[in-house]
Amino acid sequence: MAITSISSFTLALYLEMLLPGDHLVMYLLPVVIGILIGWRFGSLIKAPALLNGIYNGAIGGVMGMMLGTVLKNPALCNIPLDTTALIATNMYVLTIFVACLHAIVSFLIRYSIKV
Repeated sequence: MAITSISSFTLALYLEMLLPGDHLVMYLLPVVIGILIGWRFGSLIKAPALLNGIYNGAIGGVMGMMLGTVLKNPALCNIPLDTTALIATNMYVLTIFVACLHAIVSFLIRYSIKV
């Protein structure tokens, strides 16, 4: 459950930050990729885990897409950031934090599989 959510969240955030976001494909792509990630990890166990993985992948994709959109335009949530430098700093800090979080969760999952 953790690896599915954080993987789809991270990938959706990076897609939202890197690609232009005014196309219909950009709204569906993170969700579809999250569902595929959830299906892949959920299929490692049994049927209930498959449904849980698909759900968590879709939710992680939507959350990553929303965070990426808010990071690019903080005025959507009425966050009063006026300078472009402060917006860029927030984008860098949060994307590095998400990358570190993904690395830690991946390490813990790999460790738990080995033990």
